[in-house]
Amino acid sequence: MKRVLVVLLTMMLFALPAAAQEQTPANDIDFSPLTDVIQAQLEAQHAPGLAVGVVFDGIVIYSEGFGVRNTETNDPVTPDTLFRIGSTTKPLTTIGLLMLVEDGLVDLDAPVSSYVPEFTVSDDITVRHLLSHTSGMSDNAEPYGRLDPAALSDYVASFDESALFGQPGAAFSYSNPGFDTVGRIIETVSGMNYADYMAEEVFPALGMERTTLYPNLAMTYPLAAGYTPTMSGAFPVRPNVDNVAEYPAGFVFSSVNDLALLAEFVLSDGAINQESILTPESAQLMQTPVLGAGTIAYGLGLIISEYRGVTAVGHDGAINGYSSFFNTLPEYGLGVIVFANMDGFDATPIFDAAVDLLLDLPEVEPPPVPELSAADLAEYVGTYVMGDIYGETVLTIEVAMQDDHLIAHPTGQPEIEMRPVGVDTFALFYNGMDINTQVIFQRDSAGKVAFMSAGFRSAPRAE
Repeated sequence: MKRVLVVLLTMMLFALPAAAQEQTPANDIDFSPLTDVIQAQLEAQHAPGLAVGVVFDGIVIYSEGFGVRNTETNDPVTPDTLFRIGSTTKPLTTIGLLMLVEDGLVDLDAPVSSYVPEFTVSDDITVRHLLSHTSGMSDNAEPYGRLDPAALSDYVASFDESALFGQPGAAFSYSNPGFDTVGRIIETVSGMNYADYMAEEVFPALGMERTTLYPNLAMTYPLAAGYTPTMSGAFPVRPNVDNVAEYPAGFVFSSVNDLALLAEFVLSDGAINQESILTPESAQLMQTPVLGAGTIAYGLGLIISEYRGVTAVGHDGAINGYSSFFNTLPEYGLGVIVFANMDGFDATPIFDAAVDLLLDLPEVEPPPVPELSAADLAEYVGTYVMGDIYGETVLTIEVAMQDDHLIAHPTGQPEIEMRPVGVDTFALFYNGMDINTQVIFQRDSAGKVAFMSAGFRSAPRAE
């Protein structure tokens, strides 16, 4: 497909603040504090290997591997080692779709069914709804599945109106099937299967030389094996996951050196090496919140949050055996990528260390805990039912008043105390112990509590 690359008149549409323009040269930075934190987290979290990249002021200033990519061979991780990146795939899929928008082949506000005739969930769902997780579709994730090219079209055709938990546009709720449907739009409009389109149009445009969706290609490069933590240590995931139907939502293989180019794309308003991949307007659209839950919002393929008083833009990922962290602070020209070949790796301490090394950001006091009256708490009381993409009930939660606080009672599970920690946000406690989980309530246009969200998956309130 012919692409017309627009040369930017300036390096960026929006100039960075002075604090981000006058930086210490990379060769003058002592990276040992960051390296010490990385080594400490590698050991503390028992990860076999890590790859870490830092982009600052338009260049990659740090790119290192730690540990091993395979515990049986002890081959070291390098910055070019490939990892599965899970949902960090989503911004790449979004770029591919927006290329078609800029070619005049897709309208973000057109019904999905106008591009994908087999999509029968709702004619009210638009392309924009899918890209922003506001389609009203439930979630699903199948790590193992078919490997033939028709798997994606058949998967999308299997959805019907029972996939809806709410009206399109009413709530933010993470939906992998929604992003898989974006991949199907790419197929019908481009005339290519999704993986081929990404290989021929998107990854080359971004300059990603090793990034791929094909396992048989990934295995020709140094490839990290995936591991899951057990009581006796890291256990390899066998067989490795693969499911063509889920490729658009989370199956890309990439390296930190390649994904550093995605950081540059985000930080430079859609440009890499001063050459536009998307227009600045499209790139900013990806970073513009559509809807959110609590302190997290979603744009088009990117998560927008706040970090120490600064806007952060990125997208984490997780898939069997792998963890991916991708976050940027556009105001300061900083991007950090962390890949681990282990489930559940928490890269936050590494990001914190990179920020502390390069920026002088103040620590921000958490907002005061809201004081809610009995009448305030009563607004949340009700039954919330979460279903899967085929309309089957996954979880029913009863929220009720008990003395002067709320409790949540998932069917077949113990009661959990809910304590307010923010606007419409509650932390969960079991036997007085913080279980490090929050639920967020979303309201309808009339201000009534309508959805309960956990892990950014929403359960509608039963009437």
